[in-house]
Amino acid sequence: MEFGCFFVGQRPLLHEQYGDGQQRNPLPIARTDAQVYHDILKSAQLAETLGFDSVWIAEHAFSEHSIISAPHSLLAAIAAQTTRVKVGVACSIVPWYHPLRLAQDLATLDILSEGRLQIGIGRGYQKQEFDAYGMDMAESRERFLEGMDITLKAWRQERLAYEGQFYRFPEVMVVPHPLQHPHPPIAMAVTHSPASVEAAVAHRWGIVTVGSTFFPAAPEADDNLITLYRTHMLASGVAPEELTIIAARNTYVAAREGEAQAFMQPRFQWAGDLARYLRSPVSTLARTGGLRGYEHYARDPFIDPELVQRRGQEALGAIGTPAQVTATIKDLQARHVTHFLCYMDLGGLTYEQMAPAMRLFAEQVIPHFK
Repeated sequence: MEFGCFFVGQRPLLHEQYGDGQQRNPLPIARTDAQVYHDILKSAQLAETLGFDSVWIAEHAFSEHSIISAPHSLLAAIAAQTTRVKVGVACSIVPWYHPLRLAQDLATLDILSEGRLQIGIGRGYQKQEFDAYGMDMAESRERFLEGMDITLKAWRQERLAYEGQFYRFPEVMVVPHPLQHPHPPIAMAVTHSPASVEAAVAHRWGIVTVGSTFFPAAPEADDNLITLYRTHMLASGVAPEELTIIAARNTYVAAREGEAQAFMQPRFQWAGDLARYLRSPVSTLARTGGLRGYEHYARDPFIDPELVQRRGQEALGAIGTPAQVTATIKDLQARHVTHFLCYMDLGGLTYEQMAPAMRLFAEQVIPHFK
């Protein structure tokens, strides 16, 4: 199993993020945008020193869930300040980009990182982001697929012209090309929809799961999205050792029993409140059939009370002593997860708060899997 550190760039300060005026931020933290970014840079360097395999960052906009709204710029800085770890964005929101720009940006990152780029791609799930950009969220799947079709062709061909539903352009020479040939490894975000699994299988991409291994089934069932992906990939001739199944989970390790859980509890409360605020518009529309392409968000395992309860311990991520966290990851490994991403900065943790947990993870968890 490979291990990465995943930084989302949260800044839990404002109260007006909540749609319900009765909600309160249980732990407002006054940090500047610059402090959040500098802590991510320092943590990325520490991850390399400690022996993690990769460093990933998020992409979001217009909320304190993540202030990383220009991820390729930040990732270039991380690549410049490291030499060994693989680097990636989980995930670049493909519909937001002109695909020629996306192809050029990612190829440039692969060159600057000397071939260390890993590509995470997704289509987005927060309605307010699409509204602010003036985009129809119901088009996200079609824009995603067409955008990736152009991006892949731009990397594989010397010249490219295109006539599609959303993008039309005359023949152009798209440069640069990635250092990795024909392109860096790609993993697609899969959280709710079997159609996303189908796209990943069709293109032989890996998958990234965030927050739930089993959705839309119960943990003991055999029709979850990871099982669906693995079954279809194996049936299409892909060897088990060639599969990439990435799980990103909230992670915090402390030496004493109960210490990590107590420390993270108010941060989970803040993150849960904000998740309901950000995810509810899509879930509400999906329940009424008012948002094409997001039908499976009608029951969102991040905010639906019954599903949150059914997720149980998994909803808490990998939180606890080294032994408890090791057991959690071994369970994920048994469910065919090949890459574990430690979501380290839930609730706006500072570098000083993340560093001890990262060290414990590297020293007392990773050795059980290497």
